[in-house]
Amino acid sequence: MNDDYEVLAQGFDQVDILDYNTTIWSPEEIVERNPERYAIEGPVDPEVCEEIVEKVEEAKRSAEGSGAEFYNGPLVRVRDFEVDNGILGLKLQNTNYFSHAGTRERPGLGKENRADPLSVGALLTTSDEMMVLGEKSGLVEYGEGEYQLPGAGFVEEVEESLDSEPGDSIYRELNEEVNLNSEDLESIEPEALIGAVHRQPMLVYNAETELDSGEVADQWSRQPEEEKEFSELIFVGENDIEGVLDGETNVIASQDGELRSERYDGELRPHAEGALSLL
Repeated sequence: MNDDYEVLAQGFDQVDILDYNTTIWSPEEIVERNPERYAIEGPVDPEVCEEIVEKVEEAKRSAEGSGAEFYNGPLVRVRDFEVDNGILGLKLQNTNYFSHAGTRERPGLGKENRADPLSVGALLTTSDEMMVLGEKSGLVEYGEGEYQLPGAGFVEEVEESLDSEPGDSIYRELNEEVNLNSEDLESIEPEALIGAVHRQPMLVYNAETELDSGEVADQWSRQPEEEKEFSELIFVGENDIEGVLDGETNVIASQDGELRSERYDGELRPHAEGALSLL
C-alpha cells in the first residue's frame, strides 16, 4: 500500500455523529468567527500555532499571485471515530481552512496539533461501467493538475446525517464538480474512511449514475469555464485501473464534452489512490 494514505475504517453502511464539540480548533489569530459564539481550542504546541500563521501568510501571497481562491471557510474536524455494528461513529469539532492549510503537509504532527478536517469523495461508476476521475483545475488553491475523485470536497458544517441523503455534502460536491444532480444518481452509499499522509480523513462513497460516460462528460462540459473545478475528466474501466496507472492501458478523456482515447500520464491525489485500492 502507498505510504501516502491508509484505510482508516471499513465495514459500515451508516454514518452517525456521536458528538459535536462546538469549539473551534485553530490558532486564535486566524479564527475569523464571532468569539462570543465559539470558544477556541488551538494546537497544544505554541510553535505549531506560529507555524500555521506563517504558512497561511505564505499561501495567501501565493494565491494572490496565481489568482487561485484561498479563503478561510469553515470546516469540520474529526476528533475521533469508531465502527460498531456497521455504523461509523464520528466525533466532530469546528475548525477552518487556514488551520488545515497550516498542517496538511506535516505528517509528523500528533493528533493534538493537526486540523484533520473531514472531506468526502465518490467512487462514481457510469452506466457503461466506467470509473470517473477529474484533473483539478487552476480554480483550486491546492493540487492543481492532480487527479481526484469526483465529489471531493470538505464538509463545511456539522450535518444531521452523512448517510448520503440529498442535501448532504457529497451531493453538493458532485453537483459543483461534475454537474450531476440527485436525480442523476441511482445509488450512493458510504464505503470507507480514507486517511492521507497528514491524516485528513475522507469519507468515500460508492455512487452509481444512470448516465453513461458520454452523458457525464456532456453534463460536466456545460458548466461555465470560470466555475470548473476540473480541467479534464477521465473514464477508466474498473478492471483497467492497474493498467492505466502503469501507463499500459488507455483512458477515455474529455476536456470539452467530446470523448477521446489517450494514455494516462497524470498523478493521483493520495485519497483517490487510497479509494481506488478498495476496488
